[in-house]
Amino acid sequence: MKVLVYSDVHSNFEAMKEMLKREKFDSAIFLGDAVDYGPKPAETLDLIMENMDYGVMGNHDYSIVTGEDCKCSPDMHDLSEFSRTEVTLPKLSKEDLGKLGALKESIDTEIDGRKILMTHASPNNHLFGYLFATEAEMVWKDKRYSSYDLIMVGHTHFPMMYRGKIINPGSAGQPRDGNWRPMYALWDTETGDITYKRFKYDNQETWRQVKEVVPDGSPYLDQLRKFYF
Repeated sequence: MKVLVYSDVHSNFEAMKEMLKREKFDSAIFLGDAVDYGPKPAETLDLIMENMDYGVMGNHDYSIVTGEDCKCSPDMHDLSEFSRTEVTLPKLSKEDLGKLGALKESIDTEIDGRKILMTHASPNNHLFGYLFATEAEMVWKDKRYSSYDLIMVGHTHFPMMYRGKIINPGSAGQPRDGNWRPMYALWDTETGDITYKRFKYDNQETWRQVKEVVPDGSPYLDQLRKFYF
């Protein structure tokens, strides 16, 4: 079985469409953050819900639903607040908020005989933790997680494969590693292989959509631009 694993789409509808057009899969795992930052939250959320057999809540999804702070990095915090209040919330219906609110913070399941833990940020802090190499090593050594074959996380927007067990597919809508092309992972449950893939999409169209919702002269335009080019 081919399983699409993706995360952190952040309202980038054009990237989401392109990913689905490019990849054939039997099942899909979404690791959180459908909304914020990008220009098309409702349309993107609909596509995610249509292409999600397993899905967890991200910190931005949680913030949209609850009104609580997303606790993102300081350099992104003001942009996050702006996009949430001025772009995301005005474009989401009560039904949309209900869909986001129904997402679980973690999923503990079995797929093709392999025990899987899925969460957005970290097994130790489902919504707000950051799992880079040092933290990943701590999780890998933690006996509470020793029974899992795979631990799947998102949140950092950076891809990771740690000791063959902890995977982060990177961001399918807003990469932050200096390469504007989004990423996802494809897991072959028969062979156990996990392949990371980057793809080009119509980033010019996404940028046109961004400029429709962010006023000219806004300081947030320059900050957003680096994620799409």
